[in-house]
Amino acid sequence: MKARVTDFFHRHFSKRKLLSVLPSWMKSSATQQGLMFGGVSIISLVLMATVTFFYVEHELKDQNREIVKESQQLATGHHKKVDDDPIEDDEILAVLASGFVLAGVLVSIFTVALVIAMSRISQKRINRIESVLNAAAEGDLSARSDVKYTHNDLARISVSVDDMLSRLEGSVAAMSDISANIAHELKTPITRLRHNLLTLREDADRVEPNLDDAFIEELDRALEDSQRLASIFDALLRISQIESGARRSRFMALDLNNVIETVAEIYVDVAEDAEMTLTVEKPDSPLMIQGDRELLIQQVANLIENALRYCPAGSQIQLRCGENPENGNVWLEVSDNGPGISDEEKERVFERLYRVDKSRTDGGLGLGLSLAKAVAGLHYGHIELFDAEPGLGVRVAIPVR
Repeated sequence: MKARVTDFFHRHFSKRKLLSVLPSWMKSSATQQGLMFGGVSIISLVLMATVTFFYVEHELKDQNREIVKESQQLATGHHKKVDDDPIEDDEILAVLASGFVLAGVLVSIFTVALVIAMSRISQKRINRIESVLNAAAEGDLSARSDVKYTHNDLARISVSVDDMLSRLEGSVAAMSDISANIAHELKTPITRLRHNLLTLREDADRVEPNLDDAFIEELDRALEDSQRLASIFDALLRISQIESGARRSRFMALDLNNVIETVAEIYVDVAEDAEMTLTVEKPDSPLMIQGDRELLIQQVANLIENALRYCPAGSQIQLRCGENPENGNVWLEVSDNGPGISDEEKERVFERLYRVDKSRTDGGLGLGLSLAKAVAGLHYGHIELFDAEPGLGVRVAIPVR
C-alpha cells in the first residue's frame, strides 16, 4: 500500500511535473525572488503580530493576576489604600515595546536565515557553472553542471551551457577525426614526394652528370619547397595539439632559469656565427613553475630565431627572465636593437603563416610567434610585443600555479 501511494505521488506530483505547469513569467529568477521576498514579508508580519499578541497577552495576564491579588487583599482588610490606576500607561507601553522588539528580532533572524539559504543556493549554482566553464577553458569539454530542470534563469543557463559543451565536444571530436585523417592522408604523400625528389636528385648527379643546370636548379627548388611544406604541416599540427590542452598532462615542476640556460648554451654560439651578440640575464633564485619543459625551450628558441632572422649583423639580443613582485608571476623576455616592426604589424604577427616582409626568402614559416603564443596559452599565460627603443621585444608572462 505504501509503495502504491509513493508511486502515485511521484506520478502526479513529481518535481518535473510541478515545474512544467509553472507559467513562463514565474520561471524568472527576479520574479521568483520577488515572490519569495513578498512571502517572507507576509510571513514576517504574521509572525510579528502573533509573537506580539501572545507576549502582550502573557504580560497582561500577569498584570491581571496582580490586580486580583490586590483586590482580594483589599477585601480581607489587608490593604486600606485603593490604587486608582492599577495598570499604568508606562507599563502598557513597555509591554507593547518589548513585544515588538522581540517579534522584530525573531523576524530578522528568520529573514536573514532565509536570505542566506537562498544566496547559498544561487551561489552554488553560479560556482558550478563557473567550474564547468573553467574546465572547458582548460580543454576538458566533458564537464557538465548536470542540471535537468529549467525552473529559473540560472537553471536555464546551466542547461544551455551543458548543451553548448555537448555540441562543442562533438564538433571537436569530429574535427580531431578529420585532422587525424588529414594527417594520415597528407603526411604520407608529402614524405613520399620528398623521398622521390631526393632519389631523383641523387640519380641526376650519379647517372646523368651533364644534365641542364636549369633542370638541376628546378629540382633543388622542388626539394626546398617539399621540405618547407613538410615543416609547415608539422608545425600546424603541433600548434593544434598545443592549443587543445592535451600537453598539460605532461606538466611538472621546473625552474625557468634552467630553461633559459639550456637555450642560451645553444644560441650564444649561433648568434656569434651570425655576427650578433646574445646576452643572458637571470636571477640567482629559482623561478619555479608548473609547465612543459620541451615546449618552453622551443618557445624561447623560436623567439631568439626570429630576432636572429630579422636583425642585421652587429645587433644585440637580450634574453632575460625574472619574477613580478606585484603578482608573483614569472616572465621571460627576448629583445633586440634591430629594425623592429610597426604597430599595425604587431596586431597580426601572431596569426598563422603571417610574415612581416613577404618578399623575403629567409626560410621562415610565419609560425614561430603563433607557436610561442600557443605555448603561453597552454601555461595559462600571455605574450605581448613592445618597443625596445630601438628594436622589438617579446615578453611572456606565466602565472605560478
